[in-house]
Amino acid sequence: MKKYIILYVFVLVMTCMMGCTYYPESNHAEKPPNILFILTDDQANWTLSINDNPNSFTPELDKLAEQGALFENAFATSAVCSPARASLITGRYPSETNIMDYIPVDSEIGMDTTLVTWPEVLQQNGYQTALIGKWHLGKNEKYLPNQRGYKFFVGFPVGGFKSKSPDVWSESEWKSIDGEYTPDVLTDLTIKQINSFHQQNKPFAISLHYWAPHANTQFPEGYQPPYDDRSWLPLKDEDLNYWLNRDAILPEPNFPELDVDRVKRMTREYHASVHSVDRNIGRIMNSLDQLGLTNNTIIIFTSDHGYMMGHHGLWHKGNGRWLTQNEKDPMGVYGSNRPNMYDYSLKVPAIVRWPDKIKPGTLINETISFLDWYPTILSMTGIKKPENVTLRGNNALPLLMGETTEGWDNNIFAQYKTLRTYRTPEWKLVRDFSDDGKDELYNLERDPNEKINLIQNTDESIQKKLDNLDSKMFDIMDAINDMLL
Repeated sequence: MKKYIILYVFVLVMTCMMGCTYYPESNHAEKPPNILFILTDDQANWTLSINDNPNSFTPELDKLAEQGALFENAFATSAVCSPARASLITGRYPSETNIMDYIPVDSEIGMDTTLVTWPEVLQQNGYQTALIGKWHLGKNEKYLPNQRGYKFFVGFPVGGFKSKSPDVWSESEWKSIDGEYTPDVLTDLTIKQINSFHQQNKPFAISLHYWAPHANTQFPEGYQPPYDDRSWLPLKDEDLNYWLNRDAILPEPNFPELDVDRVKRMTREYHASVHSVDRNIGRIMNSLDQLGLTNNTIIIFTSDHGYMMGHHGLWHKGNGRWLTQNEKDPMGVYGSNRPNMYDYSLKVPAIVRWPDKIKPGTLINETISFLDWYPTILSMTGIKKPENVTLRGNNALPLLMGETTEGWDNNIFAQYKTLRTYRTPEWKLVRDFSDDGKDELYNLERDPNEKINLIQNTDESIQKKLDNLDSKMFDIMDAINDMLL
């Protein structure tokens, strides 16, 4: 009898060695969840129709929010793409990643290679990983996604550049995909990758980084927009038609010297580009349903930073550009550009769907930042943080699960070039370390749109609040060895 028991144990061990996959800290009765992290480019929080924007039409994203959790106060750690993306993937502040501004096409810099990304940790713990779409954290080989935790990478080392006929980097070479719209191309590639990973019967973590709704910097061969200006065209008819005959409602129609016609045209195109993402997310959800992956796949949707379209008379983000008739500051303070850390530039949409884990229709008012995604994803997957990894954020899974949130830190610190901001739910301080005359202080409770700068107000209570915010800002800057100190 004893020899049969020994033989049984031997066969069991050998079987596991040949065919079993070990997933650390996971429930053995339950396969680890898949992760699909969807990141758009330049999509503001106010673009979701579930947030009651009169211009928006995002039925698929609204459905996603209704099926899961919607964060009402999610913020990027920087107001432009590259530093924000670096924070998201490392859990560290921009200054700690070596990226403080967007990386130009001809630049040789990249994200600090000593930092361990969350895709790396997942890959080391049995996950199949892939990034499809925009990277923008360094174009040289040592900086590419394949070196930062993604086994597979198909997309754009820098930017997608155009909404149709994109040039895609795949297997160390460029491939032109003529005649296809960029959001559809990236979605097709994602669905193909999901199918491939599914056949291998291993958990996967796929980052899908859309170029949309970023305005185009290039156009397909033979196409020129019908005006000499930045454009989101060409777009699919099914994305554009909804807005063709609509009169866009502007956030600040009476802003001094506003170029109203231009703002309305840009607003319609921008929302049409947002819809191109929304439509394709519906395709991905259908694909997950067909493969039977819906219940065990966590969907995280967000954007790399916020956006303005007429807010404060600007368009764009932290490197805001004026929408006035002469494209300059009507007050004569900032010239052609308006560096900023407005909430409109930092606040992002954030949705998480995890069937059977997150209650449908969950609304979360607590503040989260990009620093929180790393620890949250590790908690979702049951993977321990490596001992050599420092993270600045907090695990937001208890918020998603509806657990007690007592003691949650709702304050955030963000960086962009020489700008630093410390924000609480009630107050916001912005310091411009390049110009002492351009600091800003806002009472968000009374002035949520950041119109009244109180930095010069001599009221004792306001000065006391300013001192407190200053102290907290400098504490963080000191803790992370911010170069501006």
